Amino acid sequence: MANEGYLGKHTLSGERAATGDHPAVLHHLPLSASAKAAVIPVGTVMKRVDVTETTGEGESAVTKFVGAAWEPLLSTDAATVLPVAVVDTPCDPTGENGESSALCVVHGGVKNRVLKTGDGKALTDIQTAQLVEHGIYPA
Repeated sequence: MANEGYLGKHTLSGERAATGDHPAVLHHLPLSASAKAAVIPVGTVMKRVDVTETTGEGESAVTKFVGAAWEPLLSTDAATVLPVAVVDTPCDPTGENGESSALCVVHGGVKNRVLKTGDGKALTDIQTAQLVEHGIYPA
């Protein structure tokens, strides 16, 4: 016989980026070192950056790919820098117990009115089109 019982209640409150128009796929994306300097609000568009490690010095230096991390897309980033995710819930990587990853929409519908770059600017038409190409649909 299975044990059944009331375990508790969990509620989510506040503004979120995801919508119910196209079910969202959410992932916790690890933040880059530079992204951990400030709070990242809901709707911030994120870009992927490569993390590398260099060993040796001078001509014998070898740089190798270690992994990927994510940080806010800036309005000054080149058109070749692609927006690939949208922060769904507020993320505070600062402080003693700061978060090391941000919960982000990587596929699905998002609220167009909350979308912004890491420096607080509205997305350009090109950046919005790039989000759609990555399967994130502003509505």
